[in-house]
Amino acid sequence: MSGWAGFSDEELRRIHQKDAGAAIRGRKPPASRTRQQLQREQALQLAGSCSLPPAQQLNKLPVKEESEPAARSGAAAVGQEAQPKPADMQPEEEEALEVKELEKQEVELREKTRLEQLQQEQKQIEERNKRNKALLTKTIAEKSKQTQAEAVKLKRIQRELQALDDMVSNDIGILRGRIEQASWDYSSARKRYEKAEAEYVTAKLDLHKKTEVKEQLTEHLCAIIQQNELRKAHKLEELMQQLQATEEQQEERRSWPDTQEHTRDQDSVESQDGAAQSAKGCRVPEEEEGGVDQEVTTEPLENGDVGNLR
Repeated sequence: MSGWAGFSDEELRRIHQKDAGAAIRGRKPPASRTRQQLQREQALQLAGSCSLPPAQQLNKLPVKEESEPAARSGAAAVGQEAQPKPADMQPEEEEALEVKELEKQEVELREKTRLEQLQQEQKQIEERNKRNKALLTKTIAEKSKQTQAEAVKLKRIQRELQALDDMVSNDIGILRGRIEQASWDYSSARKRYEKAEAEYVTAKLDLHKKTEVKEQLTEHLCAIIQQNELRKAHKLEELMQQLQATEEQQEERRSWPDTQEHTRDQDSVESQDGAAQSAKGCRVPEEEEGGVDQEVTTEPLENGDVGNLR
């Protein structure tokens, strides 16, 4: 390592290209190793693979054919055994400085690539957000137009419905007034009808009663008249018989003039007796007729029908 002159320009370009390619591809080193360890291993591999003049190359140490962990541990032991002398410390320090510079450059490159990647992602996100924002504003504008059109339609429909409601309300008010008037007229007509019907029923009953009373009175009057006529006929027959008897007596008196004076007293006595009997007979039917009339006139008064007729 004391004769190592450092990395050449081509090796540095290769390292930068590999790091840039790894950063672009997004490959990450394993989590068990740090970046510094990986950079050191890459630097050692490049240092071993580069061709140096024989004066600057180190002597080859015997390396056993073992597994990879054993080889690494052997290389570390050889490095510890081959400790440089104080005179060889300066190249090692230069090498360490170069390695540090390389590491810094690699870190800066990685950070730059990472920043560029982040910036690209940010730009993509911003563009996507812009597109989404434009699409959102467009949809909002369309929706607002639709809502405005729908609002206009709703207002127009509301106006039409309000006009219909006003027309219907006016018609309904007029019809309600007419219905109330008709119901009032109906109720008054119904009352009048019920009153007239009640009056008709009472008048019909009263008429029936009065007709019955009238019929009874007419029948009674007819009976009285008939009885009176019968009495008159009987009286006339009696008077006719008396007249015939008197005429016969007068004829007898004329035919028998000799015995007139003798029989005059007897005839006068007999005529007086017959007149008295006839007078008695006439008075008795008249009294009977008066009693019947009194009975006829008292019966309606007792029932109260004549008073109702008046």
